[in-house]
Parts: sequence; C-alpha cells; structure tokens
Amino acid sequence: MTTLRMALRNVARQKKRSILLGGAIAFGVLIITLVQSFTGGLINTANSRVTEMLGGHIYVSGQEVSESGRLVSVIREQDPLDAGLALIEQKTDSIKFRSAAFGEMIFVSKVSTVSIEGVDWSNEPSLIESLELVDGDISAIENPATVIIPEPMAADLGVHVGETVLVRLNSITGQQSVGEFVVGALLRDAGLLGMESAYADKAYLNSLVGMTSDQYQQVVVGVTDTITIENLATTVEEYLASVGKIAEEETSIFGDAAEGMGPAGDSSSSGPSMMGGMSGILSLNVAEEERWEGTRFTVTTINDVMEPVMTIVNILNQVSLGLFVLLLVITMVGLLNTFRMIVIERTREIGTIRAVGMQRRQVRNLFLTEAVILALGGALAGLVLAFIAGGVVSLIPITSDTPIVMFLDGNSFSFPINIPGILGTLAILTVITLVSAYMPARKAALMKPADALRTNY
Repeated sequence: MTTLRMALRNVARQKKRSILLGGAIAFGVLIITLVQSFTGGLINTANSRVTEMLGGHIYVSGQEVSESGRLVSVIREQDPLDAGLALIEQKTDSIKFRSAAFGEMIFVSKVSTVSIEGVDWSNEPSLIESLELVDGDISAIENPATVIIPEPMAADLGVHVGETVLVRLNSITGQQSVGEFVVGALLRDAGLLGMESAYADKAYLNSLVGMTSDQYQQVVVGVTDTITIENLATTVEEYLASVGKIAEEETSIFGDAAEGMGPAGDSSSSGPSMMGGMSGILSLNVAEEERWEGTRFTVTTINDVMEPVMTIVNILNQVSLGLFVLLLVITMVGLLNTFRMIVIERTREIGTIRAVGMQRRQVRNLFLTEAVILALGGALAGLVLAFIAGGVVSLIPITSDTPIVMFLDGNSFSFPINIPGILGTLAILTVITLVSAYMPARKAALMKPADALRTNY
C-alpha cells in the first residue's frame, strides 16, 4: 500500500507529463476498442439478418441424377438425412424445408432477374416477423400465388402491390415453365451480399418447377448454440459421408458450375441466390461413369454464407491492429524516454528513500507501479471515450435504402461491448508498459544512496 500511495502521489505531481502520456495511451485504446466494437456489431447484425432470411444456421441440400443423366436439385431420400440430423437433435431448435428457383420476372414489357425462395409460411413465423414491408400486408400470403418482392425490383418493373406478374423459370429437370404471381407486398430488401430475394409459397413454387407440394430442395437447421455450428455441421456431414450420401463435388447451389446460367441458358444472369435449391439454373449433365443412385447431400453453414462479410471485417480488424501496434510502439518509446527522464530528475530523491531504508526491489516496483497507473489510467479514459463515441454514433439514423442496411441494427450501427477484446487490450498494454519501464526502474533500483545524494542536475 505504501508503494501504491507513493506512486499515485508521484503521478499526480507531474500533471502535464502524465496527461500527455496518458492521452497518447487513451487514444490508442479508443481506436482499438471502437473498431473492435464496430466490427463486432457488424458481425452480430449481419449474422442475425442472414439467419432470419435463410431460416437457420446449417443448410443441407440434395442432388439426384435423372434417368437422362441430368443433375437435379431435390431431396426425395429422407431417411439418411433424418438419421444424420438425429445426431444433433438435442442442439437443434428448428428444422425448415425450402425450395428455390431462379428466373425472370416479367411485367408488361419489363424484365428483371429474380431468385424466389419457396417457404412454408405456416412453419416460418420468425421469417414473417423479420420481413420489413414498405407496402402491402403480410396477410396476402393466404393466397398461395402471392409473391413478396424487394422494393427496388418493383421499381425496376414498375409494378405495384396487387398487380399480377409472370415468372419464367426452368423446372428441376430443365424444362421451361411460366407461372403467374400476385404481388402481395414490397420488401425493404437487405441487399444480402448483393442479391435480392423474393418469397413465395413453397407448394405453389414447387408446382412450377416440377416437384410435388411436399417435396423440397433444402433443409435448414437452426441451432441453440451458434458457437457449435461448425461442429454440428461436421457431425451431419461425416454421417452422410459414412453412408455414401455426400456429394463429392459441389456442382449445384454453391458450385462454380452453376454460375452464369440464366433461366433459359442466358449467361447474363447474376448467379445463384443464397438459398440452396436453385432449380432453374441446373441444366448440367453428369457423365455416365460419375452418376449415382438416390440423393447425395451438400452441407454448408452460415459461416460459408458470411465469408464475404468476414473478409470485410478482417480487413477492418487488420487495419485497426496495425494502428494499435503503431500506437503501442510510440507508447513504448514514450514510456521509456519519460521514465529515463524521471529517473534522472529524481536521482537525489531516490538516494534519500534508499538512505532511509527502502530496498532496491521496492524502488524498482515504485517506478513500475507508476508506469502501470499511467497506462491503466489512460486506458480507462480511452474506454470511456470509446463508449461515448460508440453511443453517439449509434444514435445517428441511417436511411433504410442504403446498400449497407444488412449491417444496421434498426436504423443505425450497433457497438456492443467486447469484454474479451477489452481485457486482451488491457493485458497487452500492461505487459508493454512493464517492459518499457523496466530498464529505467532497474537503473533507479541499482543506484547507490551516497552517489545519488551527491548528484546535482
């Protein structure tokens, strides 16, 4: 306690120097904390939006080979998948069944490419709650032929709620079909990774792509603990592989083979949607020696979908880490030079306290304690400033028609408190401080009392 009281007194009596050094440390902590909180908010919000839109965390899609050798996206062999999902049943909170189609939406003379997600509305209350409608009413889904489309798509087509559009797409076996949909509502689309999705009744969509009402192309699994997503997906995938039901190559939904294939073989389309089925783009023929019987599955997770977002976040984290390292180096140099000057200025004082009985270890610890007080004081100020800055920025409203709406919590950015990140920053800062101040503190401890008292500066 004596050492601590003396250290506090020494820091307080050099106010200008302490404020300058503490301010530099505070600035470094402000930057790294603010960026960590910002990127954490981006990940949390994007994860939440993607999970709501896609219905869960783990996605299992199926592929079959037709008699003609065409690759077909459909799940008709349920038993092996049921057995695999049973292995993770205790950590599963929802299982949903979806279809998808990629095609062209036509209104009068205007055409727009569209990916339509076929959902069972009765089994997806969370999706219904998460849809942000700008026009129309969700009750329109009572009509099976209803489609909910993004507002930008409606603007491109010049279509309004209640009007009928045509959708041209391919069936799962490659035949072209055309269906009518009634625009039931307009969706404030999140622009998920650059793709806009429409939503329709699964059974009605199935009737257009050559499936029965109870069939589907993808099983979407929601889990109770998102930390275990990869482990759970691996469990399912390993079981399916053990019974020979894993697709050796991802030639459908997420594979390169599906890219650029439009609804009628048009290579100008923008590629597959985030959903798994993608009937309407699969016109692949499988070589005879590579064909198989029954269904083979592909297992992906939300982490695969979020990879582009994580790339952006990692870049931001790397930039902030680089700034933090630079600031730490500056802080180390500042602490080292500051405490060298302090030792020189207080040489006679050191001689006095050594003469009255303070041990070398106590002298060394006194200077180290002063350095830690400065560092932690600056860090605390930086944390307070970061929380204030984050709170102020989170109050700034952002228009909902921005391309970054998928990163917004409501109409603003969120800045959650990153406790592990804060503790890690404080630990690194404390170690750097002790390393920087150790040599001057050791020099002070090794001074002989008589020599120190004879010194004049």
